[in-house]
Amino acid sequence: MTDPTNVIVDFTDEELLERYLSLSKKQREEEFLTTERAAELAGMSQRNIQLWVDAGPVRAIFIGRKCYVHRDSLMAYLKSRNNDH
Repeated sequence: MTDPTNVIVDFTDEELLERYLSLSKKQREEEFLTTERAAELAGMSQRNIQLWVDAGPVRAIFIGRKCYVHRDSLMAYLKSRNNDH
């Protein structure tokens, strides 16, 4: 996992998908989280994660009906929320 403060937030959806497809299965599982796993890490509900993805501050890709949250994007968002308080 990279430093969340250095997240490249300018990835287009297509570039994020290309990144996902370029990784091995193990790397995918480390870098892209299911909403369930993202919720566990964040200590939030899956619905909160889905709302953050829909609103845009947390980046994710969709493969069929499955949503995969970009770990670094989630960590950067959580860090920014923590710094706001």
